Amino acid sequence: REIIRAVKRGAQSAGRRIPVSVKTRIGYNVNELESWLPELLKEDIAEVTLHARTRKEMSDVPARWEHIACAVEIRDALGSSALIAGNGDVADIADARVKAAETKCDGVMLGRAVFGNPWIFSGRADTPTPTEKMDALIEHIALFQEHMSGFQSDAVMKRHFKAYIHGWDGAKELRQKLMDAPDLDFATVILRGELVRST
Repeated sequence: REIIRAVKRGAQSAGRRIPVSVKTRIGYNVNELESWLPELLKEDIAEVTLHARTRKEMSDVPARWEHIACAVEIRDALGSSALIAGNGDVADIADARVKAAETKCDGVMLGRAVFGNPWIFSGRADTPTPTEKMDALIEHIALFQEHMSGFQSDAVMKRHFKAYIHGWDGAKELRQKLMDAPDLDFATVILRGELVRST
């Protein structure tokens, strides 16, 4: 609660009201939702995104969306206006809509489903071509370099290579070349060369 208060003070010192939200799990080692969530809501936050597993479970067990429904009930019983968003094992937009309807939560956060698939929000039904995936990865690298360079290691971006580069002949070999690249500029050169060869 002290952290939330400090963030709210910082947000207000920016000269305008910036909503403060919390992304959390149902607990660290065990489910503590019924004691944890009310403490967060006492701080009058705008939104809570709740991952439906404990920290200890990581992603080793299926997300238990019944806890998201429970969070909505807790919020409603306390009369809080905070929005509740669910997170964990969301496959796509259709799955997100089903989970939101079943739990009555206000929104759904997608995590791993977005990796290598920026088209997920477009409603696109077909699978992107290898060329489209390589183009998207080049753009992703450029955006990473523009916004994250100096803050995050290139290794963070390299984790996305497998998500984009898979599902076609030669993808494994290309992915290995990208992983072996000394930096992201060189990875981009490799990708551009591959695009030229494929056209």
